[in-house]
Amino acid sequence: MEDDGLLSLLPDRLDLPRGRSALSKSDVEASRRGRIMQAALDEVAESGYAAATVAAITKRAHVSRSSFYDAFADKEEAFAAAHWHASDLALTRVWEPALTRPDLEFDERIATVLASYLHVLETARSFTVCFFVEILAAGERLARQREEMLERHVQILHELAKVSSADDPTIRLPEHDVLRALIGAFDELVARRVRSQRHDEDLDLAAVAPPIREIVTAVMHRP
Repeated sequence: MEDDGLLSLLPDRLDLPRGRSALSKSDVEASRRGRIMQAALDEVAESGYAAATVAAITKRAHVSRSSFYDAFADKEEAFAAAHWHASDLALTRVWEPALTRPDLEFDERIATVLASYLHVLETARSFTVCFFVEILAAGERLARQREEMLERHVQILHELAKVSSADDPTIRLPEHDVLRALIGAFDELVARRVRSQRHDEDLDLAAVAPPIREIVTAVMHRP
């Protein structure tokens, strides 16, 4: 099983002792769920959502079929849980470095966010392939969940712009649909790069940065 970089869902303690476990029942269950969720990401990234099976996921996670169904109802539920947990972790890793630096100007914050996001995506290969490409084949539930997660990015960007525009009159506070378009542009550019590189050894997303910076400047700065 892969350790998916900064967005790994693997628990800290995977090697549970044999016999009477020193871990609590909740620890054991959390460990199992983490392994299953990471295995779901790895399997979908490699095989595609449609071809991924519960049997393949349990093999990667080193759990029994009954243990899988104790944790999740089916493949979709395991994939949805993995998406939500990894995306929530990504949200923190991407925005926190910029939001905790009050000394940064708006453009510096955006540059920090963009650099953090691309670094996270490049190191978390399974996550990136799954949620910029394969999630589109996973049905309505995942589509709604994906929209909800993107909306959280929009809301954070709106709050950042609101604070920045109060201090700097050159910063605009665009309507939410404009910010959704900005986030959507980033999403599409990353997805195009990932589709073209999904079978390469490493993801290289650096080419996404210049056009996004140009779009941010056009959208967020007053003429």
